Amino acid sequence: MSEDWSVTSVVRRLLSPAGLADPYAIYREIRAAADAGEPTGRFLFRYVDVREALYDRDLSSNRVSAILRPLSDAARAENDLLESTLRDIVVFRDRADHRRLRKLLTSAFSPRMVEMARPMIERMTDDLLSDLGGSGGADLHRELTYPLPAMVVAALLGIPEADRKAFQSWALDIVLVVGSGSLTPQLAHRANDSMGRMRELMAWLVERRRREPGPDLLSAMIASSDDGDRLSTEELYANSLFLMTAGHETATNLLGNALLTLLRHPDQLAMLTEDFSLLDDAIEEVLRFEGPVQIAARIADRDREVQGVPLKAGQPLIVMLGAANRDPNVFPDPDRFDITRPASRHVAFAHGAHFCLGATLARAEMQVVLPRILTRFPKLQLAEDEIEWQPTLDFRGPNRLRVTL
Repeated sequence: MSEDWSVTSVVRRLLSPAGLADPYAIYREIRAAADAGEPTGRFLFRYVDVREALYDRDLSSNRVSAILRPLSDAARAENDLLESTLRDIVVFRDRADHRRLRKLLTSAFSPRMVEMARPMIERMTDDLLSDLGGSGGADLHRELTYPLPAMVVAALLGIPEADRKAFQSWALDIVLVVGSGSLTPQLAHRANDSMGRMRELMAWLVERRRREPGPDLLSAMIASSDDGDRLSTEELYANSLFLMTAGHETATNLLGNALLTLLRHPDQLAMLTEDFSLLDDAIEEVLRFEGPVQIAARIADRDREVQGVPLKAGQPLIVMLGAANRDPNVFPDPDRFDITRPASRHVAFAHGAHFCLGATLARAEMQVVLPRILTRFPKLQLAEDEIEWQPTLDFRGPNRLRVTL
């Protein structure tokens, strides 16, 4: 009897304890089923197909309606602030509208700004690491990989230190809404309430930065202009939260996944510790092997076929980034973690027009954190084998990372 490869069934399996622990086993199953000639639903999992779909500008990224679909009409109306905020975020825009927003954001969120921020990242990392080790053990998620990216991106945005935890919580609400797999009214209501409080803070911050611009990202976003075009106030609010979400969530998961993966592969950890010239290769291999974002969705704008998958207008296509990065036709022995693997074009940060805006920042944080923690704590080891993973479909990272130092 053939496996049920409906979207509902696969989502349920990926969000189960076994699926969260090892989604790659499910990816292998779907690949084997496809190779055996079974229909595998609205999933793309081969590397070539995934890259083509990500590059296909006729597939829509405007999946806000799909995210909100589990809500009743009444619940959706009650949470209209959540919906309007999502619709103003750059990753949910298409074509000319997306190009316009991304151009304005890219001019502010540039590699140059990230490099200027590197000394700040180093200082924040050193401060967090100096607080570790008192008891001989630590939860690296709680004490390092979760707070650091939030501290960095909040500082880049110019968010006052007293408000950073609140902003971090609001960003997490967006992550849970987008990655829940099936949005509940309770989660939507909480996120909607967060959007209201976020806008109150942003109204004050934007007005302050308009009067007194500073060397921060929010000031750059306000000043960013393309032939006289600027971000609207609503777009400033939504995309400041998005940058907090993307800059925090992507980097947190990447840092956590990197430390976990290296600790699970002591031979590779020893190799890196002995030769930090391998650092950039190790970062790219972590991205391929245990990417911080596992799935991207695209919406068919009309009845069509995409890489052999028939779609009706409005149907979501599930693009499995994590599966593509373990495609044996592209990556020999794909389930082996090897920091000396030849450079490869993984899709951990997606591809094409929607390539991750936070990629440069996430890599910079990895380049700072890994050498520092591995040098400071050369006997670093996992304190527990059982890993509690973030319970989301799109995003992958540990919720706890207990170690001995």
